[in-house]
Amino acid sequence: MEDYNSVKRDFNEISELDEPKWNHNICYFNHLVKLIPNDMDTCLEIGCGKGELSSMLSEKCNKVIAVDLADKMIENAKVLYPRDNIEYICENILEMKFEDNSLDVIITTATAHHLPYEWLLNFAKDKLKKDGKLIILDLVEPKSVVDYISWGSAFLPNIIMNLIKNGRLQKDDAHSKEVWERHGKNDTYMTLDEIKLLAKKYIPTAKIRRKLFWRYLLVWQKNQI
Repeated sequence: MEDYNSVKRDFNEISELDEPKWNHNICYFNHLVKLIPNDMDTCLEIGCGKGELSSMLSEKCNKVIAVDLADKMIENAKVLYPRDNIEYICENILEMKFEDNSLDVIITTATAHHLPYEWLLNFAKDKLKKDGKLIILDLVEPKSVVDYISWGSAFLPNIIMNLIKNGRLQKDDAHSKEVWERHGKNDTYMTLDEIKLLAKKYIPTAKIRRKLFWRYLLVWQKNQI
């Protein structure tokens, strides 16, 4: 059972760290946004952090509901990315109420592993409109030989991109690294096989792809039953 008080504490501390120009989530943001058609009505972002992706989503959607558990993350987002069509909300998504068939897009990056996965998939089934999209980018636990080969091959590109974008070998300075490692001790991830098994049960037409930087991408469109 996730300790959300601990998660909130961790991310309030993380919110005060210097944000690198490039990391393993940011590098996929442009790709994620391209998955969303123009002029969507309502997008829900779960785990919006400091609001960079929220701002990008606001260019494609009439309204973005950007939710994060950490109040300091929301405070930062409001300052860094104020947009008239973004509603920043500090709340636990599990405790929020949405009408069925009310959302065009549900998107979450590096947050799904903090949520009950069955809940997230069922939430998308209920709350998305017809043709609505669920987009999940998250970390995954390696298991197979293919996993280790694929994600092992990311080692060199990771160094190169950090040097180019952040001007150092690693994305984090010593203090940031310590904070993230402390948070990571409480994180647990599913394997790609476990994710595929749950998707097959609840949203069998979902497309799941292994991504380079220790992540997977799940995309599901509701009309594909």
